[in-house]
Amino acid sequence: MSRGFAVVMGIMLASLGAAQAADRPPIESWGKSGVTFDQYRADSVECAKIGYFRDVSQDEPAKRFIRGFETADRLMNFPSPADGGDDWMLSVRRTQPDRQKRLLHGIQVGDVERCLGSKGYQKFSLTAGEAKMLAAYPRGSEARHRYLHTLAAR
Repeated sequence: MSRGFAVVMGIMLASLGAAQAADRPPIESWGKSGVTFDQYRADSVECAKIGYFRDVSQDEPAKRFIRGFETADRLMNFPSPADGGDDWMLSVRRTQPDRQKRLLHGIQVGDVERCLGSKGYQKFSLTAGEAKMLAAYPRGSEARHRYLHTLAAR
């Protein structure tokens, strides 16, 4: 491989990474001017519990997921000789389990966001520098929570 080719490939890979980073949506969080750290944590936990403990069994994505897998299970246990036993796989694909999980997650996040909004919090986007600083803190760490609070309370 020539040196020129290696340089061109390096530039292409670097610009691809930059393009992918530019395509990413900004990191968002929720804040309320002047909120104390203790209140911020209490509100966060209270609202997170609403989404986490939501009974999703009556939500349409969960119903579609369950119906699809019940059908797949039935077809796997009692296959039709005409289909060669492949109908159950088609049933699973039709169910789109990953899509149903994303839709359920969206419902749960919506519950959390409504709770935060009802407490006076507003969504804001982190700058690139703030997002980079946030990435330096381990998820779930006290330091990360405190850093997010400093951004949220401005």
